[in-house]
Amino acid sequence: MSRDWLLYLDDIAQGAGKILRYISDLSFEEFCANDVIFDAVLFNLQVIGEAAKKLPDAVKVAVPGIEWSDAAKFRDIIAHHYFALDAQIVWDVARNRVPEIRDAAQALLARFGEDGNE
Repeated sequence: MSRDWLLYLDDIAQGAGKILRYISDLSFEEFCANDVIFDAVLFNLQVIGEAAKKLPDAVKVAVPGIEWSDAAKFRDIIAHHYFALDAQIVWDVARNRVPEIRDAAQALLARFGEDGNE
């Protein structure tokens, strides 16, 4: 049984919300110094990227300007090239891309509703 794509959208919205809560009052330096928050942000970025891979193409194009494939690629970098991660890039993604993806996921959830149809 395959998982409903709306659940993946919810995973994206929830993961993005967590990231934004975790970093809301932090500077870049505080973010880098806090291993627990840094790791939690990485985990939730992986969740977002994996969930983005599972969205139907028709859903991905419904919100212009969101690069769902970039989220998926970043997930792969975190998972497979973790040793080469740049904390500044992670911070930039968390601060500047995550709010957009959260808003897009929430808009799509509101648009398609509980049954997955418009």
